[in-house]
Order: sequence, then structure tokens, then C-alpha cells
Amino acid sequence: MLLILGLAFSSSLPVASQAAKKTKLKTKKITMKIGQKKKIAINGKKKKAVYRFVSSSKAKASVSKSGVITAKKAGKVTITVKETYKKKTKKLGKTVVTIKKKDDGKKPLPTAVPSSSPAATPVVTPVPQTSSQPQNTEGPKQTEAPLETETPAPVMKPIGPYIEDTDTSVPEGFDKVDNEVAGTVEDITYDSTVIKEDAVVKRKAKVVLPKDYSADKKYPVVYMNHGIGENETTFYGNKVQNVIWNAIANGDAEEMIVVFPNGCANEKGNSEGLTFFSKEHYAAFDNFINDLKECLMPYINEHYSTLTGRDNTAVCGFSMGGRVSLHIGFTLQDTFRYVGAFCPAPGIFEHNDNGVHEDGLFTPETFTLQDQYMDDTLVMIVKGTNDGTVKNFPKDYMEALTANQVPHLYFELPGGHDTSVYKPGMYNFLRRIFHRN
Repeated sequence: MLLILGLAFSSSLPVASQAAKKTKLKTKKITMKIGQKKKIAINGKKKKAVYRFVSSSKAKASVSKSGVITAKKAGKVTITVKETYKKKTKKLGKTVVTIKKKDDGKKPLPTAVPSSSPAATPVVTPVPQTSSQPQNTEGPKQTEAPLETETPAPVMKPIGPYIEDTDTSVPEGFDKVDNEVAGTVEDITYDSTVIKEDAVVKRKAKVVLPKDYSADKKYPVVYMNHGIGENETTFYGNKVQNVIWNAIANGDAEEMIVVFPNGCANEKGNSEGLTFFSKEHYAAFDNFINDLKECLMPYINEHYSTLTGRDNTAVCGFSMGGRVSLHIGFTLQDTFRYVGAFCPAPGIFEHNDNGVHEDGLFTPETFTLQDQYMDDTLVMIVKGTNDGTVKNFPKDYMEALTANQVPHLYFELPGGHDTSVYKPGMYNFLRRIFHRN
């Protein structure tokens, strides 16, 4: 009898343990007033899981990566909550948010709310604006009460869960023009000393700043590289800046600075006087690694309020810019923690393409990460299913990473060698980088 009772008692333990670990969306309905901030609660959060919050109308209510809702306009909004854990993504449910005007006939909100109230939390994105250096936190806001359950220490999240997240979906209207969430774009000219021997060459770039950019805060930086035959204006003309701003407004991406440089690092900044498909033209793009490290990055860090170090620095690009980004990311591993290549061009390995033979920037065996960065670098390669321009070169790079046991993400998205692939690819890249606890 004692044995039977013991077995019955012990058999109930796993069930209780399992039930305790089940993740549930606690907050199903919220009523707010314009200007208020409230947090979506999730019971039984898994330590290594990644949670996403997507607003059906960011114009009415935005939601941060950590689930903090900011009420903007009166109306109803649905927040979809997803969990990614062990390479599987599931929908936890939806939170219905009802937003009322401040003057809805009820007693108005007081002008000074006690700091202990959740509604009194300052209008600060709690996780994105935190840096790995305490002195970068805004002084006046250090004394105010943080949101409940927020971790005060600015520790970087591990890369693993973001590599395991295989969800490639993007929100509807992820690339639309929305002036309510738009930041600003600035043109810069900087001096380069690596283009022409014993001479200074003036180079141009565009700098995309988030909405409400402030010198009182510090921001991580992405360097995004264009394709062959293009320049620093191309991504701007294709409105890539809207992808960035929407990702931030949706709560999928951290606030960040994104730089659109000219990746053709020769005196002209283009193929003038060169055969378009030629080793000489390609060599100018290979030289950009020197221009970036020695000239452009120091300029950006001097003139903008940036967070520095590999935790806060990313590189990505399209086509030839994808090749450039892989070259930079795998060469300067101590500088870049995040590397994205969208439809990357040939040249990483030896190839014969478009009448050009190159020995390759790496061999399949040397295309790998150092031990200390192997589990702390996010590498993403994206290919279009109908991309006849770069053919199978992106897949070749993926297979080398797999053979070398380098953790990475590889996606094939519907589309060709164009914005239909690299825009959603970029959105997916942005939502996986710069995250802190």
C-alpha cells in the first residue's frame, strides 16, 4: 500500500511541474487613456524564449520589445503576442487595448501622477535606450521608478534564441511611409585617407536617425551596404529608412542609427573608367573595409551619440553589399556582433562569374568564427527563391558555415534580386539585433 501511495504521489509531480512551466498570456484586455503606458503580462515566461508584440495600429498604440504599450490615439488596438522557443514559434494570444481620450467626461488625470504608479513611468523605451555603460543612462530619469519586472542591469541578451527563431513573417505595411513614426535622414561628408595614397578624398554617406533622436541618449549603429553600380542614395531612394522606423515603432527593433555609405571605395566612388564587371571594380568594394574602419566609423562616433563596441555594432547589405558585409563581419569579428547578407554576390569564395575570376576573400575552410565569437555572433544570409543574379552563391556560403559548425540563419524568401527580398530580410535582421535584458 505504501509503495502504491508513493508511486501515486511521485507521478503527480511532473504534471504539477509541467503546469507551472506552461506559458500563458495573462493580460487579455487593457483600458488606457492617451499618453499612458502599461505592460502586457505573461505568466510562466521561459528563460531562453523570445517574445514578440505586434500592434495592429502603431498610430494608436505602439508596443516595445518588452511588451510596454504606449497609448497614442483613441480607439481599439489588438496586440498579437508570439513566443519563439527551441526553433518553434507559437501565438500566445491577443491583448485587446481600448484607448480613451483624456476628456471623456470622467475626472481628468492629475497633472502629476505619483512615481509609484505604472501610469507615471516616464516616456522612455525601457530596454532599447539602455546601454551597457551606466553613465549613458539619462541623468534626470535615473531617479524615476522603472517599470515592474524590468531588469535594471543593461546586460546583452544571448544570440542563441534569435538564431533559433525561424519566423520570417513581417507585419502588414512594414515598409510603408508613415510620417508619425519617421525620424530624420542627414547627409554627411567625411575625409578618407585610404582611397588615394598621401591624399584625402571626400566621401559621402546618409545617416538615418530614429524619431526623437537626442544627443542625451546613446544608440547602437548599423552600417548597411548597397549593391554594385549603386551609391549612398540608393537605399534612401528605395525608402529603406521606412523599414527601419516601422520596425522601431512596432516594438520589434531597438532604437538605432543606420548608416548608408558609399561602398565603392575608390576616388570616383563608382565604376567610371572601369569595366563594370571587373576585378578592378570589385577591388574598390573590397577596399571599403579599410574606409569603414579607419575613416567612416570614427567620424560617426565623433559626430553622433553612439554606443560603441561589438555588442552595439552591426553590418549588413544587399548583393555586392552582402558580399562586403560578410567580408567585414568575418574579418573584423572583434568589432561586429551582427552580420546580415541579403542576396550576397559572388567573391567570398573563388569563382568565375560574369566573365570575372577571383580567388576569393576566404576559402570554405577559413569562412568561420573564432572560438570566443562562435556562440556570440548573429549571422544571417537571405536568398530570393527566383534570384537568377547571384544564383546559388548564398547557398554555398550557408553550406560552408554549416560544415564549419558556425551558428547562423539562412532564409529563402519569395522574390528575386530586389526589394521584395532584401526589405523583409532587413526587417528580420533588425528585429534580432541589439537586444538587452
